[in-house]
Amino acid sequence: MNSILQVFAPLAPAFTATSVLAQNGFTCTLLTLEPGAESILPASASTDDQILFVVDGTVAIHTDDLTTILHWGEAFLLRPGRTAALSARSDLTVRVLRVEIPPRQVVTPQIITP
Repeated sequence: MNSILQVFAPLAPAFTATSVLAQNGFTCTLLTLEPGAESILPASASTDDQILFVVDGTVAIHTDDLTTILHWGEAFLLRPGRTAALSARSDLTVRVLRVEIPPRQVVTPQIITP
């Protein structure tokens, strides 16, 4: 039995992420994928839904056993706790806007009696 252990460096993400908005719990990030690139979407800090909106190009979103292809102007709702992989399906650079929605809060107004 050969006991040689090989350790590989983790692959760098195939996309660049640019923060667009981080306010009141909402976080919007613009993900840019090069043509033919594929990468796993990083985990979200939000425990609620996320929206992936295609700004440029065509992208395939792989979740569980389902692959959804989205074109420019289309959106995808990603449920919490699910992982997704993105694949650029265009000859041009693909840009996807990721909107992380903050957890819902129920606000009960204070009742003041005279």
